[in-house]
Amino acid sequence: MFPFTKANDTIALSLARETLPSKIKETEGSEKPSFWTEESLDSESLSGWSQLYFLVVGLAKVVLMYFFASSLHANSFVFGFWFWWLERGFRGLVRYFYTVTIYFTLPCLLIWGHYKLVCKGYYFLAPFLKSKRVYSLNRQTGMVTLYKRGYKVRFTHPFIEFDCVLMSAPSPQGHLNYNLMLVHRYQPYSVGVPISNLIGTNERVVEYQRLWNMIQRYMDVSQPMPDLLVLEEARAKDPVTASHDQQTGREPRYWRDMSDETYKKTLAEIAEKQKTSPATGPKINIFADS
Repeated sequence: MFPFTKANDTIALSLARETLPSKIKETEGSEKPSFWTEESLDSESLSGWSQLYFLVVGLAKVVLMYFFASSLHANSFVFGFWFWWLERGFRGLVRYFYTVTIYFTLPCLLIWGHYKLVCKGYYFLAPFLKSKRVYSLNRQTGMVTLYKRGYKVRFTHPFIEFDCVLMSAPSPQGHLNYNLMLVHRYQPYSVGVPISNLIGTNERVVEYQRLWNMIQRYMDVSQPMPDLLVLEEARAKDPVTASHDQQTGREPRYWRDMSDETYKKTLAEIAEKQKTSPATGPKINIFADS
């Protein structure tokens, strides 16, 4: 179990690496809010239909790459036409083209075209891709909410009532998989809040400590929010964070104006510094403070 601490400036680099400045610039100004804002951290996951859809899209992409990007296949295609022509003549060639186009190329092009339209923001074309809400950490109210099917609330309690527990289990390959959970201290719920979904299950233990450090910093309204690319646009909207940035002279677009290459180099430099710095701040006694 990770204790409550006075959060420091360290960040979970595995989370920071998941988003690049170029991707943030593509979505800036869009109507759909970020999953992490000055108000709340809202975690969602794909529905079963969404997972099936992306599997089909992946298969369609593989088929199209095979037909259009493989020079070896292109050569075999030509020879296939030639021998087909010699054996069956013009009708056989037409039948070959018809079979390949109708049953392979055209369906895959339609699937891939639909996917690209959805990526452009035309979500009404795929209502079955609607994500399901998992949990919400609200900085403004200090509440933690876990959801169940149909966006129904399973439970909601103040953040201070949760313990942070790191659980581990061996994978079929013998590696340890980790799961960082917020477990309610006073209620015997059978499930917890899976905050490790922000970074995955195969990171080093210190990464989960840094993630817990960031969560504590975010939920502590007396401190500025964690300094992350995904939260940068929201910094000016949070009074404590905006005041901190004004006092320290932080550039409002420090992360967003970087190139992807510069961003990666900066994170690498932060990684070197964090090797010699504690993952969390000093331990605090929440019961004594209350």
